[in-house]
Amino acid sequence: MAKVNLSQAAKLTGKNRTTIWRHIHSGKLSIERDRDGLPFVDTSELIRVYGELEPVATSDTKKKPHQATYSYEDLIAIVELLRKEQAEMKAEIENLTNRLTYIPEPNSKEQSPVTQSKKPEDDPDWPKEINTMGDIIKRREIQDKYE
Repeated sequence: MAKVNLSQAAKLTGKNRTTIWRHIHSGKLSIERDRDGLPFVDTSELIRVYGELEPVATSDTKKKPHQATYSYEDLIAIVELLRKEQAEMKAEIENLTNRLTYIPEPNSKEQSPVTQSKKPEDDPDWPKEINTMGDIIKRREIQDKYE
């Protein structure tokens, strides 16, 4: 008869692998070893000890029903929907990208203090008093911006 490993023997008999091992060590079940030293049990030995073996579940050989193929018109409609969705997504990506890189254009109401004022003295960075040489240099830089 056929020889099976211990895991297969456990499935055929409906027993646990530890039970199979216990019966082997007690001498109730005899085994053989292959050239690598792995234990194998003859199915006739399993029948002698445990009686009739349980059938091993086999894969279902029945063909599964094939999904119906879409008609040409349905496929065209699906492609059009996907194109529309893709266009919407591209527009959304462009919108989000523009929002991330938004730089407001200066208009007459929202001008920077430098462009609103025509005098260097009105600049917010203009030093009010001259205490150091740095204040003089800063005033010259600001005057250069307005010229």
